[in-house]
Amino acid sequence: MATEVLEQATEERLIRRRASIEEFWSLPESVLPTEYIDGEIIMAPSPTIAHQSASRSVFRALDKFVAAAAADQLFYAPLDVVLPSGDVVQPDIFFLAREDVRRAKKHGRVRCAPLLVVEILSPGSATHDTLRKRDLYEKNGVREYWIVDLEDRTVAQLVLRKKHYVLTELGESDTIKGVVLAGFEVRVGELFDA
Repeated sequence: MATEVLEQATEERLIRRRASIEEFWSLPESVLPTEYIDGEIIMAPSPTIAHQSASRSVFRALDKFVAAAAADQLFYAPLDVVLPSGDVVQPDIFFLAREDVRRAKKHGRVRCAPLLVVEILSPGSATHDTLRKRDLYEKNGVREYWIVDLEDRTVAQLVLRKKHYVLTELGESDTIKGVVLAGFEVRVGELFDA
């Protein structure tokens, strides 16, 4: 399951360097995942085919549901999200309610904690997504966080309760039920069947 990744000593393939936020914002536009967390610029290689396939499946499943609420929107990487802490992340998929969408369009950037974030694990970023970003999302008030584990074909669903995440681990035959997107349901295995 996805929580086993927390205990694995995985080799991260991320490039990290200390920098100011001004240096981060002066970087040229890029399609490579680039984030700014705790005073470090963090760059990752582009996603794998399996990662992109799962990302497409998850996005399609969620988008069918979200499309019914015309002003709410689903977004996908690469798109910077400036969290209330000032850290800048690029979640694989995230959901904004209409008021946050309106503000983002007005200011040209997402400057809030998304209500729902989905991260799909890559071999080089598993520790980053399951530990560092989990803590960051929890601290910044992301209400629901899904960690999609391609290798084990599982989803860890973390829901914010009293400022801390409560974890539900879901296997292929389980059904994930949205908390932020109340009424959304899908069998986990369908998210991997692309």
